[in-house]
Amino acid sequence: MEEQYRQWRIKAIVERAARYSAGSLNSRGLAALEEQLTYAEFKASVMQGDDNGRLLEYVNTQVIFQAGVDFESKPMVVFCACNLPSAKDVDYDRMLNLIIFRLDEFVENDYTVVLFTSGATNAPGWQWMSKAYRRLDRKYRKNVKNLYVVHPSMWSKMLFQVLGRIVR
Repeated sequence: MEEQYRQWRIKAIVERAARYSAGSLNSRGLAALEEQLTYAEFKASVMQGDDNGRLLEYVNTQVIFQAGVDFESKPMVVFCACNLPSAKDVDYDRMLNLIIFRLDEFVENDYTVVLFTSGATNAPGWQWMSKAYRRLDRKYRKNVKNLYVVHPSMWSKMLFQVLGRIVR
């Protein structure tokens, strides 16, 4: 996410520079514009996207959401891989950012993940899965106390076998 944030900042700085000064901006003015761009603005930009937040709403209601607490009062985060949209319809990198933003609400304390994989018609590729795993810092993994996989498909069984050998 750091790289995407950096790229977004550069693009936003250039856009603001062109908009506010018609292309003639000295280094002092550029630094002032750069300071104005914060992570919160990046997050807001990604959440809004070019679809007026429809993907954000879909991700938060159909892909990843909180479904109460478990018997130890830890929040239960449900991830429905079966509801992933087609990669042709949405930008999976943006969707990954939205999922990470949603996980930010839970990572400070212990939480439980329930993963539904059965019936997934739009399985992401191995490359994207690898990128997604690398993007999940330690802070996202350290407080996951339980992971329940409900009705695992053959694809998810293979994925967990491969990741189980890599992660050890």
